[in-house]
Amino acid sequence: MRDIRNSHEDAGEKSIRNIPLHRRAKHAADHSHHDDIVDIPRRRHRMPKKLWLIALGVVAVCAIFGILISTVFAGATITVYPRTETITLPASLLAEPNAPVGVLPYQTVSVTRSASVSVPASGTKMVSRPASGVLTISNSFSSASQRLIANTRFEAEDGKIYRIRDSVTVPGATGTGPAQKPGTVSATVYADSPGPGYNKSAGETFTIPGFKGSPRYSKFSAKSDGAISGGFTGDEPAIADSDLAAAKTSLQQKLDSDVRAAATAEIPDGFIAIPGTLEVSFMGLTQTPASDKTTTISQSATATGVIVRQSNLASAIARSEVDQYQGEAVLFGDASTMDISIEPNSKRQDGAITLALKGKAVLVWQFDKSALLQALVGKGRAELEDLIKPFQPAIDKADVSIRPFWQGKFPSDATKITIKVSSGK
Repeated sequence: MRDIRNSHEDAGEKSIRNIPLHRRAKHAADHSHHDDIVDIPRRRHRMPKKLWLIALGVVAVCAIFGILISTVFAGATITVYPRTETITLPASLLAEPNAPVGVLPYQTVSVTRSASVSVPASGTKMVSRPASGVLTISNSFSSASQRLIANTRFEAEDGKIYRIRDSVTVPGATGTGPAQKPGTVSATVYADSPGPGYNKSAGETFTIPGFKGSPRYSKFSAKSDGAISGGFTGDEPAIADSDLAAAKTSLQQKLDSDVRAAATAEIPDGFIAIPGTLEVSFMGLTQTPASDKTTTISQSATATGVIVRQSNLASAIARSEVDQYQGEAVLFGDASTMDISIEPNSKRQDGAITLALKGKAVLVWQFDKSALLQALVGKGRAELEDLIKPFQPAIDKADVSIRPFWQGKFPSDATKITIKVSSGK
């Protein structure tokens, strides 16, 4: 019995709970536990992929925006301050129709208008009246003007003769060769004899018999601006003197107003009319029988005046009043204080005329905007002073603004450069 108990006790002492761990194994276990605590690496926090994509998108947008500003929205504005001078006008200036260098040239503008009125008629009367009309006389002979005296004859293609009653001066031709432009002047002619046989339609050509036998004969010509009319011989409706006088006054008042307005409208851009030079001439009255014991009275009028190109006038004034003026292009900045007229004793028919001037004027030097624009394309902002030197003395100074602000040069595209001209200093 004892053996059996002892046997059980020995077995209990050797149970799993009572088996001692080997020291080395325990040390390894302790060491392994220590390593788990000390050597475990810490986890690093990484930026989520979504944030990376957003950041890249922002950078791309900024890059695209910068490219757009530097290209699509790029541009430059240059403000130019031209040279200006306020001067007192000279007392007088000489002007000629085909002026040499240094003399103010002038041109003429001429227009014709017609009007009619109906008046009562009673019976008939015998009349004899010459035809009349306006000719444009041309000079392609030389650059020198040619004075035609009063009663100078003009011959139509059928041999009929017409005359001017006042002397005129035909300006000389300008240019040479195919580019030559004849000088022209308008004048009223009257048939040498009365009668309807001298009536002509518009566009008839004429020669000057007095030039026969000289080179001038083929180089001077004339053409009728409108119809040459009014020639009549025979009986026509009789009109009371008072009715005829009233009709004539009415027609001339209307024609004078109409032809002056038409002459003003015919002034080309860049020209100014010289006050006191517009002359109105009236053709003879013509009568046409109408119904109900009335007759139609018609008349034509021609207005001819002197005009000068503004740039030529400004240059002539600068030549007279501005020191060291070298013929640069100038215009008027303010012409409102200018008073210009023709001197009382000066007549256009004499060719050269004298203009009387009073007051002050502002002269503004001109420059070639296209040339300046081409000079700026693609150049650096720092070169501006050198770039405008060739345009002096016309340009006093210039300011520039370039977009975007960090650009250091003008755009390579000329359409992105704007030139502004300032009237202020």
